[in-house]
Amino acid sequence: MQKSSNHRLSDRVLWALGRASQQSQRLVRQHMVEAGVRTQHYHVLVSLDGDGEAAQTTLADRIALDRSDLVTVLDELEELEYVVRRVDPADRRRKIVAITAAGRKQLVLMDQLIYAAEDELLTPLSAAERKTLLGLLGRLAGE
Repeated sequence: MQKSSNHRLSDRVLWALGRASQQSQRLVRQHMVEAGVRTQHYHVLVSLDGDGEAAQTTLADRIALDRSDLVTVLDELEELEYVVRRVDPADRRRKIVAITAAGRKQLVLMDQLIYAAEDELLTPLSAAERKTLLGLLGRLAGE
């Protein structure tokens, strides 16, 4: 991360949080790209695994992805056999999306990429500092 000590907001927490967030997102993308996977795939798989199967429109809303973009992502995931789509028996116009066993296995591998990005981001911090940071961020998030 580039030093930003000359920025007019460099002494403000929101600025520092924003910079740290940008760096963490950059590292996650870097690790995913190097492994040949897409972050959008991760968002879909984690939502299906954590929140259960869903109609495509519901899934798009859950992960804040444009519905037409989601169709492309789902086509890719279906080709990789990480998700399946089936017609909703209650409304034949809707498709229900579910994660497969292969998708869950891929999700575990993608989690490892995120852990590696996190380790890289937090390299300057000790284990105690990492724990403190996590606690403080949780408090700020209202958890």
